[in-house]
Amino acid sequence: MFGRTAQRAFKLARNFSQKKSVRRVAAGGAGTSFCFSLFSSGQKQPTETQSKETAQKIKNYDIVLRDTDELYDNYLIDNAYNILKKFGSSDNSELLWRLARVLCEKSKLSKDVAEKKQYMLEAFAVVQKALVHEPESGCFGAHKWYAIILDYVGELQGSKSRIEKSHEVKEHLEKALKIYYDDPTTWHILGLWHFAFADMGYATRLVAKTIFATPPSSTYDQALHYFMRAEEISPGFYSTNTFYIAEVYDRLGKKEDAVEYYKKAFKMSVLTADDAAIHKKAHDNLRRNGVKDSELVA
Repeated sequence: MFGRTAQRAFKLARNFSQKKSVRRVAAGGAGTSFCFSLFSSGQKQPTETQSKETAQKIKNYDIVLRDTDELYDNYLIDNAYNILKKFGSSDNSELLWRLARVLCEKSKLSKDVAEKKQYMLEAFAVVQKALVHEPESGCFGAHKWYAIILDYVGELQGSKSRIEKSHEVKEHLEKALKIYYDDPTTWHILGLWHFAFADMGYATRLVAKTIFATPPSSTYDQALHYFMRAEEISPGFYSTNTFYIAEVYDRLGKKEDAVEYYKKAFKMSVLTADDAAIHKKAHDNLRRNGVKDSELVA
């Protein structure tokens, strides 16, 4: 679904991963309508403790978690899926949300429309189960990926469905942050949520008004707060976050700041499909702002 440039980016990511852990993951169709891109953050995510009895039922439980996280971080999605798919009937939240995560990625990588939908709906069913079985302490990954996948399901069902689900998406992202406050990607996704509603066009706003008495709303300043908080936690962790900082400054009329961050996004390494898409968008926006290609060579 990403075209030749993205395919080259995937190959680059896979080759690079043999030498160094790539702490990002590509996701298709990142846009302003809270279409959430995901990635890993370079930050170690907390592993909620399931009951000892549950873990003991699974041979090499800790190794399964570690290895599938490494495969995911290096964007070896099929490899991670082949390990995790056998745990679809498990009642372990940690395994279930990881399975949902790779199913989500398989959906985005598929070029077949029916298959994309099948994978995404399967991912949603699995992540729902992860929430049902979350421990008393909560499960960060389950809430985070429930929010992400819920939005993609809304996208499949159309813009009205997506807007209807927006409050629940935000609710679960905020629950994820309560469990693990320092995850930059969750801050980034909430930034996208606020940006989407700050940037909402007239027609979309009319649809929102037919759904809610008081439609969701936000401001560019609120979006900037979330993007900057993500950057504080893990500077330069994700080209999309850098790009959206530029987008906010652009909307606020702060051209110099916008150009600075577009340049940063443009110059970041292209390791994934997300990076490839952002590299092009940043270049297009720099040209729109009068920046010549010769100024970008450094």
